[in-house]
Amino acid sequence: MRRQVELPEGTLPLYRAERTVKHHRGLVRKKVGVKYDQGEARRIAERSIRKEAAAKNRPADLINIALEKVVEAVESAPSAVLAST
Repeated sequence: MRRQVELPEGTLPLYRAERTVKHHRGLVRKKVGVKYDQGEARRIAERSIRKEAAAKNRPADLINIALEKVVEAVESAPSAVLAST
C-alpha cells in the first residue's frame, strides 16, 4: 500500500485506536486472501523447532527456522495460515 501512494520505504502506519488496527489488519488479510490462524502457525513453528533442535542448540537459530517455516506455509498456501499479533 505504501508504494501505491509513493511513501518512503520506512513509512509505518500510525493508529490512534486498537480497534482501527484490527479492522485494517482484517481488510488487508481479506484483500491478500490470507486467514488468521494462530494455532496452526504455532503448530508449524513447534514442529520445526522440535525437528531442528537435535542439530542446532542456539535459541535464535531455532526461532529463525520456525519463522521461515511459517512464512513458507503462508507463501505456499496463502489462505492456509497467518501468524500475526
